[in-house]
Amino acid sequence: MANLLPTLREKKRYLSFEVIGQANCESAVGAIKESLAGVFGLLEAGNAVITPVKSRGKRCIVSVNRKYVDKTKASMIMVKKIGSSRIILKSVGVTGGITAGVSRHLNKGA
Repeated sequence: MANLLPTLREKKRYLSFEVIGQANCESAVGAIKESLAGVFGLLEAGNAVITPVKSRGKRCIVSVNRKYVDKTKASMIMVKKIGSSRIILKSVGVTGGITAGVSRHLNKGA
């Protein structure tokens, strides 16, 4: 099967956030997906294509379709609990490239 041309591929952005509270990145990403589906619907959540990329401690990086970055941030605000523990998801930044941008956001403030 042939690769897609670059103009036909979905453009991605990398959203970094910090988990404040007793939760890990995997559960936070799951909570963001559930919140996005609850607020904007399953079709929007599916089109956002949120996938975890990297994590270090409480800092997490997810890949998001560029059209859905703002909706993903809005759904992050809605997440208040994971399981029985209260958490806060703090957005650190958004970058278009994975090489320098991701490492800069993971190490920021550390």
